[in-house]
Amino acid sequence: MSDDAVLLTEDREKIRILRLNRPDNLNAMNEALVHALVGAVDDAHADDSIVAIIMAGGERAFSAGADIKEAASRKEDSPEAARLHVERSRAIYQLGARTDKPLIAAVQGYVLGGGCNLAISADIVVAGENAVFGYPEVKRGLAATMVTPGLVHKIGPKAAFEMLILAENISARRAETLGLINRVVPNDTVLDEAIEMARALSEFDSRAIRATKRVFLKSTQLPLTEALDYAAETMLQLRVISER
Repeated sequence: MSDDAVLLTEDREKIRILRLNRPDNLNAMNEALVHALVGAVDDAHADDSIVAIIMAGGERAFSAGADIKEAASRKEDSPEAARLHVERSRAIYQLGARTDKPLIAAVQGYVLGGGCNLAISADIVVAGENAVFGYPEVKRGLAATMVTPGLVHKIGPKAAFEMLILAENISARRAETLGLINRVVPNDTVLDEAIEMARALSEFDSRAIRATKRVFLKSTQLPLTEALDYAAETMLQLRVISER
């Protein structure tokens, strides 16, 4: 296990586990944590021994969102500096799309704002019964900007607008009903459930898993006809490879 200031990394067989490690700040996402997560997912993607990736936080919080103190320190930034920060940070909202290996989020406690978007950027979200999801930006006097696109794409405009504009927290069960997450399990089994999923995936053909995820991602981005074209091309490429 490697330990740095913000992220813990552990390999279990063919599974890489990434643990957010800012417990005193409810795993609020500062620049260091964002960059560490992006780099860790990229590293796992490039590691042929890894089949699946798990992101986890702590019992009190997966992540309570952006680090407000760090954000306040950038108020005097120039427009150019602010734009550069946004460009560097936006990868966190598409973390799952950075790899064709399955990314599973195991969440408990507070899953708020940017932390909620981090969780739902994963391909599968397993939540403890104590998990609380929400977007508090508006009630804090902030515009919900970067968090909005990901939420709309995940659960649709009506449910997303209600969550963003009313800024009400919702339970894990409600999040499951909205399609924000996949499963709700007892708090003490969240990580175990995610690991069992990842272990099941490790028994499958990794080429088939990765091709399936690539087609899935394209299917969320393209019109039906173009998505079918991509799916057909992927199928034919796999057939050529298998015949070699």
